[in-house]
Amino acid sequence: MKEEYQKQRYTVWLSKDAIQKSDAAVTREDFANRSAFIERAIHFYSGYLYQESHQDFLSEVMLESMKGIVKTSENHLARLLFKIAVEMAKLESMLAAINDMDEATMRRLHIRCVNEVKKINGILTMEDAVRYQRSDE
Repeated sequence: MKEEYQKQRYTVWLSKDAIQKSDAAVTREDFANRSAFIERAIHFYSGYLYQESHQDFLSEVMLESMKGIVKTSENHLARLLFKIAVEMAKLESMLAAINDMDEATMRRLHIRCVNEVKKINGILTMEDAVRYQRSDE
């Protein structure tokens, strides 16, 4: 027999009320017998009593785990942002090469774009940009 299933007989002194409650639980929760209920209750209550000391250990483990997840996400986002920045730089270089824009127009465009991005919280679509370009400034 496996060690975890080997059981021994113990004499336990219980009040009549405790016996009635355990018998009611055995019937209601479909335990095999009173002993099974008492054993499960002991495991549950032991876990409850030692929860505080285990919670400190688990908190540290969870914290370290979360730090690792966040760090991995940060690295992934940093790589993606770098790739996006490279693509934006290529686009800006191509646009600068085909457009002859004076300094004043570029400043107005920059101010307009900053205000627009603030207004829409950075969610700009190509359709919005096309609509803006087709309308009068």
